Amino acid sequence: MIRSEDNFQYLCSVDEIPPSRSKVFSIENHGNKLELAVFNLAGNFYAISNVCAHQRGPLSEGSLDGDIVTCPWHGWKYSVKTGKSHHEGGDSVSSFPVKILDGRIYVSPVPERVGKRTSKPHEAYQKLDSAVRQHLENMNSSPLLTDTSVRVLGISTTNMNDDKTPRTSTSETALQFALDYAKKRYSAETVMLKLRQLNFRHCEGYYSKNSKACIFPCSISEMDQEDQMIQVYYRVIVWADVVIVSTPIRWGNASSLYYQMVQRMNCVQNQIVTHDNYLIRDKVGAFIITGGQDNVQHVAGELLSFWSQMGFVFGKFPFVGWSRGWYAEDTENNVSASTASEKFKHDIINTVNGAVEMSRLVKANRYDRRVLESRPAMQDSVQSHSEAS
Repeated sequence: MIRSEDNFQYLCSVDEIPPSRSKVFSIENHGNKLELAVFNLAGNFYAISNVCAHQRGPLSEGSLDGDIVTCPWHGWKYSVKTGKSHHEGGDSVSSFPVKILDGRIYVSPVPERVGKRTSKPHEAYQKLDSAVRQHLENMNSSPLLTDTSVRVLGISTTNMNDDKTPRTSTSETALQFALDYAKKRYSAETVMLKLRQLNFRHCEGYYSKNSKACIFPCSISEMDQEDQMIQVYYRVIVWADVVIVSTPIRWGNASSLYYQMVQRMNCVQNQIVTHDNYLIRDKVGAFIITGGQDNVQHVAGELLSFWSQMGFVFGKFPFVGWSRGWYAEDTENNVSASTASEKFKHDIINTVNGAVEMSRLVKANRYDRRVLESRPAMQDSVQSHSEAS
């Protein structure tokens, strides 16, 4: 018999949870709502918190192997009997007493074991997270700036192999010219990241599991201490004022390394969608696109679309393209032809000038903060639109 002072709450009949399955329940404990996952293991019932200790993923939707449930978001594992991690010293979620009476399932809202988060991400991941948080705090609070100094980040996405068959890259040569010009003309601090020299894993599509499963900093960087996308995140979000991306044209598109990088930057754009959190502040983008054959405008359109969605703004001449046309099969001559083109150099200079001057404008006027602070609340915006209609 269940006594009222035992504080057990009725959930459902045992028939409602088939073997090796689970069901979610919401119960109250002194006004606080608890979300529980109740599992049926061969007729024995166990209740744990449905909220993963890592990023609050729904454990009830995870796969079950024996008494171990794997979170469907990022793969953290717990015993459904105890809420403990399957490895010694790991994180845990709360587990709750369960009683069965006359084919009915009752659970106490008072946990028999309280879950704890004990693990910490590796040092580089923590440093990135801290640096981004401090950067955003500074951007939200600091006054208008008169500092005209500029930092220009170049990202070279060419796949050229430096070890086996080294040869000069057209897009990277053009990017180096742009950085050298920015340093000479504007005394800019410049850095070039060569993606082919960074070791980083491809995107594993956590956002397709759930929009909130795509976290920032990226969960892949958290799990993999060797993942060097952390360098890209830091340089793009915290360090740079201007980001210039260079890419060759590969079968009518940007390089494969470019796509590997930007797919890993979905977590930056997804912060806007899932948390109303804008990581890109007062930053200007520009692009250099080269190829033996044409398709510059198509590639530029893709680049402009994605980087604008992340929050970048663009100055005059936001991209420069160079191509020798459809019949230019002698691609070994691309570099010499491009470096000999005074028009191409002239256009690169225009693009750099446009980007740096725009950077000065947005920094001096705190463009992003003004825009974000002036946004109406979603409800107010919808109401105003309805009244106007």
